[in-house]
Amino acid sequence: IAALAIFATATAAAQPPSAERVRGGMFDASDPAGIARFMERTGYRVELRSDAKGDPVIAGRISRSDYLMQFYECEGGSFCNSIQLIVQVPRPATLTGDTANAFNARWRYVRITFDQAQAKLQMDVNLDAGVTADNLEDTLDIWRQLVEIFEREILGAR
Repeated sequence: IAALAIFATATAAAQPPSAERVRGGMFDASDPAGIARFMERTGYRVELRSDAKGDPVIAGRISRSDYLMQFYECEGGSFCNSIQLIVQVPRPATLTGDTANAFNARWRYVRITFDQAQAKLQMDVNLDAGVTADNLEDTLDIWRQLVEIFEREILGAR
């Protein structure tokens, strides 16, 4: 009986704790609801929904901008491998190819794309095989900072 108690204790200790309870847990793109809960707990406004293809999307607001977190490489609306964070706004008249290229050269994690009507700030994140909660939190903080820089430098927000 004592051996069973020791085995049960060792087995319980060896089980990884839930990412929902431990900051150092793992997240991947196959758990959009878990990512949404984590984002909410770390101060982000989130709304989990599905796009027209049935793939998950997290929508929210960061700084002064609405954003989307789109899930990619999904199988039937789940088992996704990556995400893309997007802020899409009406194209400012001052946004030129040179302006976008200079911004893109300066900030390696994001890129600006635009057409006649819209400008997008995009950040791709590979979550295949998972990342720690610390890594995800840091990635989201980098995104937040770059959205704020985009708002100031490209959109002229003060």
